[in-house]
Amino acid sequence: MDGIILAGGKSTRMGTNKLLIYVDGHPLLWHTIQSMKPFVNHLVVVTGRYDKEIREALKEEKDIEIVTNDNYEKGMFSSVQTGIRHINDSFFLIPGDCPFVSEETYQSLLNGKGDIRVPRYKDTDGHPIYIDIKYKEEILLFPLDSNLKQFRDSKKYEIINVKDKNIVINLNTVLDVINIKN
Repeated sequence: MDGIILAGGKSTRMGTNKLLIYVDGHPLLWHTIQSMKPFVNHLVVVTGRYDKEIREALKEEKDIEIVTNDNYEKGMFSSVQTGIRHINDSFFLIPGDCPFVSEETYQSLLNGKGDIRVPRYKDTDGHPIYIDIKYKEEILLFPLDSNLKQFRDSKKYEIINVKDKNIVINLNTVLDVINIKN
């Protein structure tokens, strides 16, 4: 099982790179890595505008591969495709600003049967999503101006109901990040 964490955004709404804001003594992105790590054999972090800063913040982190999306200006789907080029197994995919996803959520996704599995909290779909490796080439050929939701919606996918509100967190301000665990 592989994992891809998207950390290539420009953080224009936030005004600063929210992935590097410290929560409980570590950057937000570190928490996302730690929540996924126990469930994957290979973890890829895709950077973009803040490549240098993210690499510096994660320099002590072992067992991850950091790759740069040189086309991050083209949007999140370009980071999805960059990450997929570095995996060889079915994978979880999550934005870097989605920390604290529970072990139960990851396990529930692993226990599912669909080739694409999407967690749902109450009535809202969230992250991470599980994608079977058989879709690797198709995602790489999908139009760059599309997005992962369009790809997902073009396929049959399994909804996995979870009790984890962390799959739908939306962090738009520094205060949101600071108060994330409250």
